[in-house]
Amino acid sequence: MPSDTAPSPELFVQLLAENQRALNAFIASLTPSQADADDILQETCVTLWKKWAEFDASRDFYRWACGIAHYEVLRHRRKSATDRLWFDDEVLNLLASQMVEDEGLLELRRDALDSCLQKLCVDDRVLLEMRYRQDMTSETLAATLGKTTRTARRMVARVRRLLQHCIDVTVKGWGSANA
Repeated sequence: MPSDTAPSPELFVQLLAENQRALNAFIASLTPSQADADDILQETCVTLWKKWAEFDASRDFYRWACGIAHYEVLRHRRKSATDRLWFDDEVLNLLASQMVEDEGLLELRRDALDSCLQKLCVDDRVLLEMRYRQDMTSETLAATLGKTTRTARRMVARVRRLLQHCIDVTVKGWGSANA
């Protein structure tokens, strides 16, 4: 149930900015083309703004926005009923609910990644920084480190395995703590 006072426009802009990429991915997973997804995202943003006064700030913005986006996808699908590339309503409903659940797990894994990155030794963090943030190729990384390309690739693979293990253990630990 909405509160008596409407949430601020600044909060809307902040929450939309934080969730727009995930919302776009949600919509794109339910549409046959990126052009359709872009159109639906625009319509969804307009509808979100129109309904902003009804938003209950105690609710999860992403779930609320996905609910509205889901209806926009269905509305767009009905307008484009002659296009055979669309899923039927039952499949769309199933995909929509799964995407919302998956986003929660993805967010949990992102948080675990942040935690696990902090646990790495400085050399391993620097290695990942060079490879991924500086977008170095394996060859450039190898030259920078004075190693062979094969060794540089193995070093990165080792750190990725460490991170994967840490993320899995962390998420599992968080899951059992919430059980």
